[in-house]
Amino acid sequence: MAENTWRQEGRFNMNMPGPNSGIARFLTKICDLIFLNVVFILTSCTVVCLGAAVTALYMTAMELYRERDCTPVRDFLRNLRKAFTASTPAAVLLLADLTLLAVLCRVLYAGTLLFPPELFVLFCISAVILTAILSWLFPLLACFENTFSRHFGNAVRLALARLPITFFITAVNLLPILVLLFLPQFLGAFLGVWLLIGAAAGAYGNLFYLRRIFKQ
Repeated sequence: MAENTWRQEGRFNMNMPGPNSGIARFLTKICDLIFLNVVFILTSCTVVCLGAAVTALYMTAMELYRERDCTPVRDFLRNLRKAFTASTPAAVLLLADLTLLAVLCRVLYAGTLLFPPELFVLFCISAVILTAILSWLFPLLACFENTFSRHFGNAVRLALARLPITFFITAVNLLPILVLLFLPQFLGAFLGVWLLIGAAAGAYGNLFYLRRIFKQ
């Protein structure tokens, strides 16, 4: 009876997913992205570290994508220090973009236009274009060493040359705004998910397309 019980337990253990199984790797990746997202949210709350935090987010997400031995929190903090100086000009553009988006959302929910419709349309176009450029700029800062002017020029050229991918990564980065505008009834649930894993998952998903282009 004891031998029979032992064999049954052994058969049960053999059917358990091992550390190298697809399910185990998937769950490990989800946990890594959650840790990465939490430390990113906490760091980006300080305006001074915002640009460096986005760059470090992409740097750490790239390490996770390459399946290196990556510890999300430790590697994010290391990448944050490394990217701080190079990301300062991009942080200024990001703050301008976030301010513009906040103003546009305020206008939409004000019930009345605070400035002429033509100016509102111009601000909307400017915000989308700036977000599209930043969607390329931060991954470039994370993956390559170059001067900021060349990074910015490359971001503009890639945004124009790869319009389908530009549309996708821009939509991913604007997803909180899009949910607020078109699906406000789901905003609470979405924000909960986004604060848990959304930013890290978005960066990880964007790199699925961007890394193929960067290899070229």
